[in-house]
Amino acid sequence: YLLDITTMAEEPGLADVVAEDLGEDEDDSGGETEEEMMTRIRQNLLMRGLKPKPTECRPPLLSSMDLAGVATYIRSGRCQNIIVMCGAGISVSAGIPDFRSPGTGLYDNLQKYDLPSPQSIFELSYFRERPDAFYRLAKELWPDNYAPTPTHHFIKLLHTKGLLKRCFSQNIDSLESAAGVPKDLVVAAHGNFDGCTCIENGDRVPLEEMRRAVQVGKDGEGGWLALAQKYGGLVKPDIVFFGEQLPERFFMLMQHDFPQCDLLIVMGTSLKVHPFASLTSRVADDVPRLLINREVVGGSDPMLEALGLQTPGAFDFSDTNYRDACYLGDCDAAVRELAQLLGWLPELEAAVSRPLTAVQPTLSALCSPQVVPAPINLPAMPSTMQQAAAPPSPQNAPTSVTHPSCSTAAADGFTMLDGKASPA
Repeated sequence: YLLDITTMAEEPGLADVVAEDLGEDEDDSGGETEEEMMTRIRQNLLMRGLKPKPTECRPPLLSSMDLAGVATYIRSGRCQNIIVMCGAGISVSAGIPDFRSPGTGLYDNLQKYDLPSPQSIFELSYFRERPDAFYRLAKELWPDNYAPTPTHHFIKLLHTKGLLKRCFSQNIDSLESAAGVPKDLVVAAHGNFDGCTCIENGDRVPLEEMRRAVQVGKDGEGGWLALAQKYGGLVKPDIVFFGEQLPERFFMLMQHDFPQCDLLIVMGTSLKVHPFASLTSRVADDVPRLLINREVVGGSDPMLEALGLQTPGAFDFSDTNYRDACYLGDCDAAVRELAQLLGWLPELEAAVSRPLTAVQPTLSALCSPQVVPAPINLPAMPSTMQQAAAPPSPQNAPTSVTHPSCSTAAADGFTMLDGKASPA
């Protein structure tokens, strides 16, 4: 368990430190008490950058740790660079099927594909061997079949008010852009259907050809087999499969944006998939944060707490909380209440009721080049999709069509080994 929880600290080799400590303990003929061993491990983790758990509460940054406190903070004019982190939960009300619901969830309805495991349909090796399964699923999940939710429109409203620095999304549905959020303000951490690539040679393929291939199926004019023959290999949407590299743009903007953030809003995510989940630790200690979710997530790991340490970036809703506000419930209900407190509700409802054609960009617009700052040094952190070890208590957020490992069930049995999402 110690090996698993240390993967949450982002530091490469941290698990090796604990493993070495435990190995030394086994090899020590003189023996070592459990208390002495835990003290030694704690000291090594402190040397690696983990911080002690605070014992005193700092002066609060919000008037109250709820939506009202966040609304007061926004109205004060003290925040002009809001970053939104969002996941599966913000798209549930769009009607996109989730992954875990018994009977109706995605993983309960993959039997027809005869998969070795539910995760196989999102693995590159399986895609090479049996591509038809993913193409059939992609036909069902193609994102322009769905409309943005009130939460997507609220993110757009933050932009309209000049407050949105960036939206970092785990979702592959592009509904942020469909709601009107400018393309350059959205970071699709796990990719999306906005573009497609040949997996053999890296050549870009026109999106309309890919979309037609998915609709036609394997055989027939314009089907995915003909598309593969035309471009020299199988073509897939630019979504991140297990073990693949995350887009470079994610790391560039992560390093560029978070030092400027003055309010972090986290919505509809389990915060179990790294490196995305680690973004909560990248805002300064004096920046308020708001969690909107059906369950409390992103808390400090129990084992680290037992060592008197805190998980980097963990939400703190204990007596020492000074900056973390929380709303437990549906994302749409939360943003409507927050908009009401801000005096924005009429604008939000007008956007929600507006015909989809008035806000949804064309496919060609969705594929327009993305604006990024000048290249900068990338941070020292994992670059591939990783499933963090889950604490021994249920903290699952609602899930919908995001990258599959964003569902807490999507990568069950996976842990971080050498920067890859690997079977445990």
